[in-house]
Amino acid sequence: MAPTAHSPKIAGQATKHPALAMLRGALVAALVVGVNAIAVSTVWVGLPGLWGSLLGLLMVVVFSGAGLVALHLSRRSTPTMQLAIAMASYTGRIAVFGGLLALALSSDALARHVNLTVLGLVAVVIVTAWMAGEIWAWSRLRVPIYDLDKEVTA
Repeated sequence: MAPTAHSPKIAGQATKHPALAMLRGALVAALVVGVNAIAVSTVWVGLPGLWGSLLGLLMVVVFSGAGLVALHLSRRSTPTMQLAIAMASYTGRIAVFGGLLALALSSDALARHVNLTVLGLVAVVIVTAWMAGEIWAWSRLRVPIYDLDKEVTA
């Protein structure tokens, strides 16, 4: 009996959307650590700590999530095209991040309302959690080492 779209996963069944599974694992880890970091920084620094930690969480989730979404959207393309899309996505995200960072560092209003030290520390901690969640999710994917869809002709 062939598995249907609504049947539970069976042993040996390959993961159909690995980038989405990795996104889910990374997002859970980032949100768990992010909520705790928000609570700690709010108690420790006050309202500027709250805004700094929220901004740090938002930056990590958007920046890192966009890369996995780009990989998911390019899943049906050739490996060469996937690499080009991943590199273009990364380059574009770095350029946007650099521009936003330049704006943030030159903004007096942001410096008055956001604790930039908390923003940086929380961003580093959440990036670490994001990577750990992504690695954890990847280690549990069922990715075949051979192509299951092609008929063997030997």
